[in-house]
Amino acid sequence: MTKTRYEGVMFQMNRRDKKVYYARFKINGKAYLRKIGEEPHINAKTASQMRYDMIDGIKLGISSSSNTMDKIFVEYVKLRAPSLSESWEYNMTKTYNKHLKSVIGNLMPHQVEVNSIQGVMNKMLDGGYAPSTVKQVKDCISGVYTHVLKEYENIGKQLYLPKFDNKIYFEISDDAAKALYTEIVTNKSMKWRVFFSFLLHGRRRGEIMKLKWSDVNVEEGYYVIRSENSKTKKHIKSPMMPFLVDMLKGVSDRKVYVVQGRYGDMVSKSSVDLAWVKIKFAVGLPDMRLHDLRHMIGFLAVNGGASLEEIAQVLGHDNTATTKRYSNMAETTAKTTLERVFKLFD
Repeated sequence: MTKTRYEGVMFQMNRRDKKVYYARFKINGKAYLRKIGEEPHINAKTASQMRYDMIDGIKLGISSSSNTMDKIFVEYVKLRAPSLSESWEYNMTKTYNKHLKSVIGNLMPHQVEVNSIQGVMNKMLDGGYAPSTVKQVKDCISGVYTHVLKEYENIGKQLYLPKFDNKIYFEISDDAAKALYTEIVTNKSMKWRVFFSFLLHGRRRGEIMKLKWSDVNVEEGYYVIRSENSKTKKHIKSPMMPFLVDMLKGVSDRKVYVVQGRYGDMVSKSSVDLAWVKIKFAVGLPDMRLHDLRHMIGFLAVNGGASLEEIAQVLGHDNTATTKRYSNMAETTAKTTLERVFKLFD
């Protein structure tokens, strides 16, 4: 690192040739090294002031170091949740409470040991947990240290997890897919007929639970998933197939939500799960997960000759430069791909 003219402030160049400033100081014999920030938002002078603020904060006992890991985890979730999905918050909280809370919850940060966390992960692996589930423990710890406990070495980087294949392999026969499609579009409940037909369009459960009539244009045959309700935090405008448009035209009770709960509010996750159990057992697919409906659309689209870029438009995946080439024809591409999939059900 390169020193600046300010005491305890130094920098190093990153890959973008920007200066990244760090502060170094000691309190009660303990050495601290904290990342301050990157230019142009931070310069040496502001980094120096922030360094003094950090020192004062630690001396006054208002840093994370004075809290237990339970309190620090709550702080971490509050910090990250607004920019991430509800499922992230749910999964992180569940992982912490189930696997970490009893082990480190009452400890101070300096009392947490790598071996303790590694022991939790090893026990999970020995108990038959999937490596992808165990990885959430590692991600949870790494996230806490990256975003809250910045003055400490990130022990998450020292945790060992065997390499594993996290790709999802999904396969379904044409007959099973047709049976599932038929069960959904002929369901005796219009409510669930509409809900699961949206899922057949490649949508996620949470997106349709929050979908409002104000976001649906039945006449022109499209709907919008608002950025606050999408996993990618981007607006998604998608086409509807004629059969779904006809369903929506037949819905007379249009209050707020397209699929509403018993009292006109948002439908509950538990009621969706119960409806899905009935559907999948009716067609003899007891092991199929609700999210597999998205995988089914992708699987059928690939087998039908659709490109990965075309499928990305249907499923609303976040895109890189390759997919941006298709941004001007995203809606048309999604419609064509869906038409290709639903022809299999004719």
